[in-house]
Amino acid sequence: MSLNKVLITGSSSGLGNHLALHFSKKGHEILLHGRNEKELIKIKNKINKNGSNAEYVVADLSNNHELELLCNKAKKENIKILINNAGITCPGLPLKELSYKNIDFMIAVNLIAPIKIINTLNKILDHVININSMVGLEAKKNRSIYASSKWGLRGFSESLKKEEILYKILDVYPTNIKTWPERENAMDINFVLNSIYDAMLKEEEELILDGRKQDV
Repeated sequence: MSLNKVLITGSSSGLGNHLALHFSKKGHEILLHGRNEKELIKIKNKINKNGSNAEYVVADLSNNHELELLCNKAKKENIKILINNAGITCPGLPLKELSYKNIDFMIAVNLIAPIKIINTLNKILDHVININSMVGLEAKKNRSIYASSKWGLRGFSESLKKEEILYKILDVYPTNIKTWPERENAMDINFVLNSIYDAMLKEEEELILDGRKQDV
């Protein structure tokens, strides 16, 4: 018998890909999401081959119609665990070098989409896991719009926790993660995956994963 079904946004690559495999190995059925159908098919087949079940939805989270299609599929599948993992990475550029298109896209995917998905699925969810960033806790140069999206998600989530909601919310604030073997100065992926899963089971509200070397 499978455990609660999980929707993981941005699961065609990176941390989302690893989360999909990890949760499937724990016995969960997975609803994958991403924009790259070829990669989604790969991870779907890998999960199915391992004895679990996975489906996928191709959707651009900045597009309201496609976002609605994803939410409709999630409701149909009675998703109980939502992992808001999809995100536009920080370009590391000063504000003056960012176009309106850059700004709109990052805010739409990193902030507005998680809000809309939670709002749409709120009646069926048991757990929400927001994959934030250490930048959601710290101000840094050339991170203005990325930080705006992550601080916004943090503010939204912390405020939502004070409402009368029936689901548990876990906010995860990581530094760099070794999502591919060659990545340097990053946390071990298995450590991150186990930490997130354990924190969910313990119904923790915040998980800070700071893998940076500390000064002695």
